[in-house]
Amino acid sequence: MAEAEGGTAAADSKSISTNREQFDSFFEHFMAEQSRHLTDLRAAATAHPRPPITDLQKLVEQVMSHYENYYRTKSACAQHDVTLMLSPTWTSSTEDLFMWAGGWRPTTAFHLLYSKSSIQLEAQLDEILKGLRTADLSNLSAVQLQAVHDLHRSTIKTERAISEKLAVVQKEVAAKEMVEIAGAAGEGMEGEMEKKRECALSVLQQADQLRIDTIKGIVGILECFQAVHFLIAAAELHLAVHEYGKGKDEATVATEEQAAMAAD
Repeated sequence: MAEAEGGTAAADSKSISTNREQFDSFFEHFMAEQSRHLTDLRAAATAHPRPPITDLQKLVEQVMSHYENYYRTKSACAQHDVTLMLSPTWTSSTEDLFMWAGGWRPTTAFHLLYSKSSIQLEAQLDEILKGLRTADLSNLSAVQLQAVHDLHRSTIKTERAISEKLAVVQKEVAAKEMVEIAGAAGEGMEGEMEKKRECALSVLQQADQLRIDTIKGIVGILECFQAVHFLIAAAELHLAVHEYGKGKDEATVATEEQAAMAAD
């Protein structure tokens, strides 16, 4: 029996390692592709004359397809190891500060939209006061603002519901069954943990669905050229925070290694 359990544990460990390596590789590819998309988006945003609407639509669709593929792949991997998706090894410790249910908080997308809109409004205030119409996020119409507001409220409501479900999953670690198992030297722990992993998977899937629905919802409200500017801001923020955090972690590791060598 001990040998069987040991063999299973070894197999599980190997599977987890393989899943981690596969998603690490996938995530690196995702980030590289996002960087390439950012270059294309910036080129479209600054081109004179402005690219045809069909070209802009195609570019926006490519970027959105990239996001959707990421979440499809993440969902498939979560079926095998939800804990890895909720505690990712491919993000930096800085990114972990802002983690919510295995990813970014959906309402963050609205704060990003408002911030970028404000920045562009301030930068082009003189032109706007002269009656010149801009086509970026500084020129959101009243209808668009109302639609964004309605989507924001709906997203807040769904986000709170998911947060409550996540809290229930976390509190279940101290449920009566878990306390009894702990008092019995852990016998039966795997069965209980499997139930909790299933609940956690459901929460992660709902959170990821809300994330992609939020991006699609905002992009759907915006005009095509505005969507280009929003997607630029989203990619810039994601890449900048990731690179900063990655550099910070690498510097920390280097400092610790130097300290260890000095101690020897």
